[in-house]
Amino acid sequence: MSTEVATGLLLVGLLLITGLAFYAYCLRQQVAQKEQAEREAQQARQLEARTKTLESIHIIAQCALDDQVEIMEASIRLRVLLDIFDADLLQQPEFSVLLEITRRGQHFATHQARKELSKQARMKQDFERIALEGEYREAVLTTARNLLQLQP
Repeated sequence: MSTEVATGLLLVGLLLITGLAFYAYCLRQQVAQKEQAEREAQQARQLEARTKTLESIHIIAQCALDDQVEIMEASIRLRVLLDIFDADLLQQPEFSVLLEITRRGQHFATHQARKELSKQARMKQDFERIALEGEYREAVLTTARNLLQLQP
């Protein structure tokens, strides 16, 4: 093989390698852009979910303050939503009452199990729930006011 042919093949090979390297670089850039867009979309979804959860917390807190929902029901719903929004908040003194009241009321029958209770057993649980709500009412309402101050 002549030197001219070898040099020509070498140049063609270098051009092919350079072209493939550039193509690989372009593909990698596209992948990086897609990954960044995915991260941004995920962050937007998380922010939207956090905002909607906070809106639900505010609605239930306001309903509790307006006596539109029972204290126990509000406490259960708020505790679940705070677990989703920021579980660490439940450890703070101004919100920990939600853990306490729901812990003390966790034995109450709900839904179908409540329907299956005898009338006397339902009444007994109702009296117990009402007493528990009376005991924690002011603390839960204070917590509801504090929850209305939360920001995303």
